[in-house]
Amino acid sequence: MKNLQILSLLLIGILLSCSNDDDNVQPPEDDDPVTATYKVTYQGTWSASSHPTDYPSNSHFSGVIGMAHNTDTTLFKENTLATNGIKVMAETGSKAPLTTEILDIISSGEADLLISEGGLSSGTSKIEFEITVNSDHSYVSLVSMIAPSPDWFVAVENLNLYENDEWIDDVTIDPTHYDSGTDDGETFTSPNAPTTPAVNIFKITKAPLGNGTEITPAVATFRFQKI
Repeated sequence: MKNLQILSLLLIGILLSCSNDDDNVQPPEDDDPVTATYKVTYQGTWSASSHPTDYPSNSHFSGVIGMAHNTDTTLFKENTLATNGIKVMAETGSKAPLTTEILDIISSGEADLLISEGGLSSGTSKIEFEITVNSDHSYVSLVSMIAPSPDWFVAVENLNLYENDEWIDDVTIDPTHYDSGTDDGETFTSPNAPTTPAVNIFKITKAPLGNGTEITPAVATFRFQKI
């Protein structure tokens, strides 16, 4: 009988311990951000056959740079002056000043991911990389210099990967083609000709890439596939 009483007390102690452990488990908060990982494919589609006017034999694209952010910020805005980071990226392909600008935005809480990847060694090359984004910063913006060029670049702008509480499974984007408004050159290999004063960022529509109205087809594509 004494052994039975001891066993009963032990069982009660174990049950109480389990109950206390359960009480300490915190359920996930409904407003905690959810995350998703995407494979991004940056595919060049720029060739002598697709865009024959003055096609440069050394066509390529500079390293990709951008961020995952919320709706309170943007990487750049059309019809506004380029930041120094956008100017340097568009004219030289260098990512250093723009990296600093993005890190400042991250420090403000309006972005939480710096995206910095390689470029395309030719107009038809391809790279793949992965990004992990969360529902609080589900917008993705990316830029890459069209090279050689005076100050031209391609951009994915404010792409929302999380809509109606669901992650986008698969989407392919034709980037927009921009002139940063900081160099007057009109051909791929124009000598440096700083625009003084600088003008606002604007869409490229004229030759050699455009037909006067638009650039078609785009010189590259970006595909986002949820993993």
